[in-house]
Amino acid sequence: MGVESRADDTAGSGCVRQRRSNRRRSAREVMSLEELENWIDGLDPPPLIDSVSMLDGYLTAIIVGPCSVDPREWLRHMLGPHCGLGMEGTEQAAAIMAIVTRFNAVSEGLATAPDRYAPIFERTDDGTVLAGPWCMGFLAAMKLRDQAWQPLRDLSRIEHGLLLPILLHCTDGAGRPMLGPLRPGPEAEEFLRTAFHDIPIVIPEIRDFWMPQRVAAARRQA
Repeated sequence: MGVESRADDTAGSGCVRQRRSNRRRSAREVMSLEELENWIDGLDPPPLIDSVSMLDGYLTAIIVGPCSVDPREWLRHMLGPHCGLGMEGTEQAAAIMAIVTRFNAVSEGLATAPDRYAPIFERTDDGTVLAGPWCMGFLAAMKLRDQAWQPLRDLSRIEHGLLLPILLHCTDGAGRPMLGPLRPGPEAEEFLRTAFHDIPIVIPEIRDFWMPQRVAAARRQA
């Protein structure tokens, strides 16, 4: 099983700050996504997020959500005791910097080229896309500010439809589909199998939905 993304990994302004240095980065300063996957898999105790795909969904929800969240808070929420930057040159420092790099890439990409946004979905060996881990990561970040997300959770609002492609792949604490079981049959199975195509479309729209609120909050704090 692997992960796939077509997103450009370019960092830019308005993103989580990274420490700058005049010297060239060593190979260990920022992990590759494959290395980050292995690092997450080896953490004990296990963190809230258990894969790069789930991590990517979590970061995306933080970026496009209703309010700004301090990086120290969301790092602690998703990684628990493993959230510290650690000493420069260590594996943990390289992992945290890889997370920050991905955060910045998604943030900058959605701001400058939202039509090119691509989530990191897991794939089976035969190429089948597994959107569940990414969507569960997104949901985990929503729960960090559950009340703030309520306007989009309101079934009476047409904008609630923006979350449907994501929640369709999410389960509750008992492992049951959050939106209930689909009607049995080949059409429902095909719908579930291909619904992930809508996720890159709704993410920029979710960002646009919350942007006026976030801009207003930023002005009040200025």
